[in-house]
Amino acid sequence: MGVMNRVQGLVIVGTVLLLAGCAAQPQYQMIKKGVMPEERVQDDAHCQMQASYIQAADWEYRGTFMEGVNIQQKRQQTYTYCMSSKGYSSIRVQ
Repeated sequence: MGVMNRVQGLVIVGTVLLLAGCAAQPQYQMIKKGVMPEERVQDDAHCQMQASYIQAADWEYRGTFMEGVNIQQKRQQTYTYCMSSKGYSSIRVQ
């Protein structure tokens, strides 16, 4: 029973640290001078769709508790690359 309590404690501590790390991440926004709001919405939707196609984690993360985080990171990179290819730049907003 003592080992189980330690494992549960480690899981809780790990989760808290992961959430704290996520909360501390700066926020960014994609901007492009001269773009109309309708075009920005279309570009954003297109890149969000492209990012949503990422469904698998890298092999070293498969089956681990970091699998979801890895997929989310890959989706964010795909979105950023897509928007950059359309002429957008990333600026820090927080």
